Amino acid sequence: MSATAGARHADPARQAGSAPRAGSAALPGPEPRAEVVVTYLAALPAAEAAARAAADAFALGQSLGTWKPVPGITDTMRAAHGARVVDLRRAAGGEEVAGVPAAGRWVLRVAFPLVNLGDSLAMLLTTAIGNDPSTSIAMRLVDLEVPPAFVAAFPGPRFGVAGWRAITVVDDRPLLLNMIKPCTGFPPEVGAGFAADSARGGVDLIKDDELLADPSFSRVGERTRAYVAAIERVAAETGRATRYVAHVTTTPSRLLATARAAVDQGAAAVMITPLTLGLDALAELAAAVGVPILAHVAGVETFTGALEGGIGHGALARLLRLAGADAVLTSTPHAPRPLPDGAYRATIDGLQRPLPGVDVRPAMPMMGGGIGPEHVAAIVDAAGIDVIVAAGGSIQGHPDGAAAGGRAMQAAIAAAAWTWRARVAAVPGGST
Repeated sequence: MSATAGARHADPARQAGSAPRAGSAALPGPEPRAEVVVTYLAALPAAEAAARAAADAFALGQSLGTWKPVPGITDTMRAAHGARVVDLRRAAGGEEVAGVPAAGRWVLRVAFPLVNLGDSLAMLLTTAIGNDPSTSIAMRLVDLEVPPAFVAAFPGPRFGVAGWRAITVVDDRPLLLNMIKPCTGFPPEVGAGFAADSARGGVDLIKDDELLADPSFSRVGERTRAYVAAIERVAAETGRATRYVAHVTTTPSRLLATARAAVDQGAAAVMITPLTLGLDALAELAAAVGVPILAHVAGVETFTGALEGGIGHGALARLLRLAGADAVLTSTPHAPRPLPDGAYRATIDGLQRPLPGVDVRPAMPMMGGGIGPEHVAAIVDAAGIDVIVAAGGSIQGHPDGAAAGGRAMQAAIAAAAWTWRARVAAVPGGST
């Protein structure tokens, strides 16, 4: 968001001022600046004065300053471009902040001027977690609040939950997605057979594994044409449609053309890996591709793995949603390597919960990672029915074949959805 863009959101009359009325004490003041407010868990000195000094230095270092005073910084620059500490407090014992255990750290909130960032999520991350070494602190980004001017540039999902329900024509239960296994190493005509087997089990969505995008032995356009033809032949037999989600990750300069190649051949949605590709690439694709986008979080622990660094799962989910993801993969507490429950629930909240003061569609959580029929009820209990259940090995590896695996998953989904609707209907004022 540039200064010019920021000015478009201000009241022109207040910017220019107006003649005071008789008896008026003063002209109207300037518009409050638009800010992104970031919450951190920070390991700061135990003494409050020293902790505040470190927090102030961090805010200065991530906006105007360096570790030593430099000439040329004016009061006008500080007012327009300097970050400021909004709040600093000690975390309570046992407290969690946005699903992250505070573990004795300080809760620090810093407001960064929107005008500093430009229309760039990369610059938001550079500013919020760049952590210049001369003024650095040990911190973890756990939450962020964005103003309406930010949403003007990054409006979030173009389709969201409604988009996934529209392409699958399913509105009363979770969606079932199968990621084709084996992951890679086969040509389109072989993969089309795998897709057809899954479609016979009644899955709603079939996607590529994240390890198969656009290699020389399986070009996206050719693969999409083969898979769509195969699943449409199954639909003619069964009367039940399955939709294909093509993985289109490539270089940023080729991303839109690769996605359009898939859509032109019948892909109902596309998947990318935005944590390796870049959040701005996701935002640009969302603005242009015209179909729902699934964000696969390959590389997630690069962002979330450190206790005193990186980004919490909930904040990362919110960033992916703002960047335009219509659905986002998350692990669960049921995975072979479990995601902690606090991080899991924070991820769901980051994708589903309304954002304060701005209008952004929810994105659909996609639960994956060793998921079988025995996990479905707990998933629906945590996230409701507006969720995608992703199953790979439990479908392809079913002892009676992929079609039987799909039917077993759909039976579990139907039972969980019935229980959820009954519970909601029993709540006064509830509806299904």
